[in-house]
Amino acid sequence: MSLEYSINDHCIVVTAYGVTPIEEVVQAFESIAADAAFQSPANILFDARHTEYGPPAEELETMIARLGKIDAFKGSRWATVAHPNTLVFGVARVFCCLAESEGFCIEPFSDYEAACAWLREPESEVSL
Repeated sequence: MSLEYSINDHCIVVTAYGVTPIEEVVQAFESIAADAAFQSPANILFDARHTEYGPPAEELETMIARLGKIDAFKGSRWATVAHPNTLVFGVARVFCCLAESEGFCIEPFSDYEAACAWLREPESEVSL
């Protein structure tokens, strides 16, 4: 599996390794939604620092549409983190723009701790 997840007290951390097909991403999020430790709405951190895969925009749009159909994630806040100045960071930014247009509350980050801090902020303090 090229995706792993953990649920802690302030967020769900999903870490990608290598090339991660869309179907695997969707299945992982379906598993998270079914996990007994999951509570909605959630703060979700997608950690892409361990992958070099940059799917095309069409795949991103398909992934966003499929994730958007998982009701358990309605109202959740999402953060993506990738190394700066890389293709993956650029793809993360495109993913965030596309996801925002579909109603996701999501931000891209190049720093893991900054992403975690943003997710811990009370929602009223989050500026979008």
